[in-house]
Amino acid sequence: MKLRKMMMGLGALVLAVSCQLVVAQATSMPENVSVPLSKAPRGIKIDNYFKVPDESDGIANNSAKIADTDYGDQQAVQLTDANKTGGELGLIWTSDGAEMDLSQNQTASMWLYTGNEMSSSGDGMTFVMQNDPRKLGASAINTSDSANPTPATGETLGVWGDDYDNEKFTTPESLAATGIQNSWALEFDTFLNNNLPDIPDNSSAGNTVWKNYFQDLANSGNQFDVGMKGMHIASGYPGAAQSYDVVTQAFNWTDYESWDILHLNGTPQSASYHYAKLLHDGAIDTGNILLGRGVWQHITLNWDAAASKMTYTFDDKDPNTGAAKTGTSRTVAVNKKLLGLTEDNQKIRWGFTGTTGGNFENNLVVFEQVPGLVSANATAKLTDETKNQTIDDASDEVNAGDRMHLDYNLTYTGGRESWKSIQAKLNLPSQIKFSSAQISYANGDSQTISGLDSDSVDGQTISAALNQELSSTNASATISFTGKAVAGSDSETTVAATNSSFTGANAITQATLNGFKVEKNDDAAMTLSLTGEGVDATGTLGSQKLTKPADVAVTGKITYTVGIADTNSNLTLYPTLNGTPLPTQTLSNNDAAGTFTYKLTASQLLSGQDNKLTLYATDSKGHSTNDVGYTVTLSPGTRELAVGTRSTFNADNPVDMTGTAMTLQPDHNWDVTVNDTKGKGDKWTLTAAATPFISKLRGSLSAHLDYVTSDGSVSNLQAGAAEIMTHTAASDDDVLNVADDWSDTQGLLLKVNSDATQGAYYSTVTWTLGDAPA
Repeated sequence: MKLRKMMMGLGALVLAVSCQLVVAQATSMPENVSVPLSKAPRGIKIDNYFKVPDESDGIANNSAKIADTDYGDQQAVQLTDANKTGGELGLIWTSDGAEMDLSQNQTASMWLYTGNEMSSSGDGMTFVMQNDPRKLGASAINTSDSANPTPATGETLGVWGDDYDNEKFTTPESLAATGIQNSWALEFDTFLNNNLPDIPDNSSAGNTVWKNYFQDLANSGNQFDVGMKGMHIASGYPGAAQSYDVVTQAFNWTDYESWDILHLNGTPQSASYHYAKLLHDGAIDTGNILLGRGVWQHITLNWDAAASKMTYTFDDKDPNTGAAKTGTSRTVAVNKKLLGLTEDNQKIRWGFTGTTGGNFENNLVVFEQVPGLVSANATAKLTDETKNQTIDDASDEVNAGDRMHLDYNLTYTGGRESWKSIQAKLNLPSQIKFSSAQISYANGDSQTISGLDSDSVDGQTISAALNQELSSTNASATISFTGKAVAGSDSETTVAATNSSFTGANAITQATLNGFKVEKNDDAAMTLSLTGEGVDATGTLGSQKLTKPADVAVTGKITYTVGIADTNSNLTLYPTLNGTPLPTQTLSNNDAAGTFTYKLTASQLLSGQDNKLTLYATDSKGHSTNDVGYTVTLSPGTRELAVGTRSTFNADNPVDMTGTAMTLQPDHNWDVTVNDTKGKGDKWTLTAAATPFISKLRGSLSAHLDYVTSDGSVSNLQAGAAEIMTHTAASDDDVLNVADDWSDTQGLLLKVNSDATQGAYYSTVTWTLGDAPA
């Protein structure tokens, strides 16, 4: 009973309390702009390229500014701020010196952030090329106060015509006059302006619906996107009538007096209403929430000058890695006449506009490449040198042991500045044991790369600063790695794709390397050993020294330690000399199983250095051997001049002096030989000088010793040293006897005067051999 009384008392208490049902409503707080800025991708510093219009340019309360990110100062353009809760206009234009030249191909590479408001976003931003006479002061204008027009916001996105009054703008021309003139715009529209009342019967009731709708000014300027599915990207000409369609909705009906119940004497009535639609060119309109998703999204614009077309590709990079994605592309023709350009002047100002209205969002831009500043690109290419195959698809297979070559190719394609301070961050693929790395420039220079772990197979990151800028005179750099594929623990190992970045002071680009598969291929195992003299105990290293160029034979043997040996005709040698791959060689079935001789010719050897030959072999099933190395050291070559110690004139076939002038040829005992073993292409010059001919009994001979070249030039050797000849070695062991080409009109000739006295005379000829002038 007691329990029952307590329950009744509680029940009475409940009945006595008045109850109220409260329904909670979630309220979304505007996003603080510092959040996306802290997560922004790396960009280039942009302070010198843009101007933010202010009141002096006719733009009051411009919300645009240059912002900092976690990667550094002045990395982003901020157009609008969600915390300002709407009604903003942000404009930013390039300075005069940073205009885009549409006579040249151009690239713009940018990251965009359009807020996190999803379907509640508004209104968006645009990329604009403009030649408006207002220059920095260009914007869409609101003419509701015709005496004091102001920059327009909301649906116009700061660039399109402002149809705030449906009765005022009844033609496309009148609407286009309020947009940015001489311009082309690419819009990123986050708010779907497609608000129209239902179209009821063509009646007085229908007219009343439309009349009441348009009497509410909030419904004016809200029909640009009629026919679109949702958030979209599209282009057009804001200052041209062809980008707009002014639609007229007409109503016709008959009014009757209340007494005319039979509707016999009605009065015809009519009314019409106008609204403007934007004609979206090259639209990306998926119907999904394309923008405003709280993530950074990439877009690339490529201008084709010859075709006068713009291609824009949206969402073509991963915001977390920078890796390339397929993206969505559109290509549109751009009529440069509508931009007010001429053949003589095709430079145009460009920039961004952004607005908010009743809805709001953060609109931000980070640049990787600024049009006209630097245009650059990078690609990655992996080659299986064993198979002579490019590895460019995730399904491609390489065998363990295959020799791999990886190139990152950086290319400068144009711009008013060189590509400066390039930092490469290279994420190398796993399952390759890399052994060498270097950078080669278009101008012929090279650079070594440090920090490579030659034992790593897990994928490693290499950072390298290029020590040269890329420009029109040095337009490319190739970062190259060589290595060997290594199998994982499974029979097949899948290698993930990698992405590498190349960050310069004024341009950023990335290169993606697709994944691939490594096959273990362990049903057989091969080893390669060197044989013959000069080989170490392991059979993997050998050497030989030469004092002069000669052919070298390198011998070896291929042995199977596991599996069935392949026939010689299925075994292939892969030689590399001094880092350069040479043609492969197939073993001969005429030789003993697995044995070979590989010949290096004398002409392949460089004098004065170690010539390093590397060999490995494969069989028909893709198995590979180890590497072996053989070094041929060729001593530095020399130039030697050999001349006869005693040579004569007029001794072979003596001629008596007759009192007339005579020209005497050298006798057969003249020898002036140059032995050049410095190598093919070595260039030298030979000079000679002679003392006067003297006799102890008769004094000086009245004569002079001349040298006549093949072109008829004459030099008196007794007047000083004269150049005899300049020669380039035709081989690595070049021998030339200068006297072989002497004749009665060319070479060394003794000119004896008529007053000379017959007798024995002596002269000393000094021959000098040296480097030819550079």
